Amino acid sequence: MSTKTIGLALLIIGILVLAVSLLADYLGLGSGPVTFGWKQWLGAGVGLVVALAGLGFILRRKKS
Repeated sequence: MSTKTIGLALLIIGILVLAVSLLADYLGLGSGPVTFGWKQWLGAGVGLVVALAGLGFILRRKKS
């Protein structure tokens, strides 16, 4: 499996985790639309880090 494929998978997974974390209250997974809990912050942070890691894999240049 190439690094671009791994990067694309990480990017997609990271964006999905980020989106679910940010929309958890509206999806019925959170405590209510008024509060933004620590689990949502954690999920959003992890999703962002995973997405950025995937982007790094995609943009990484191969050494010749």
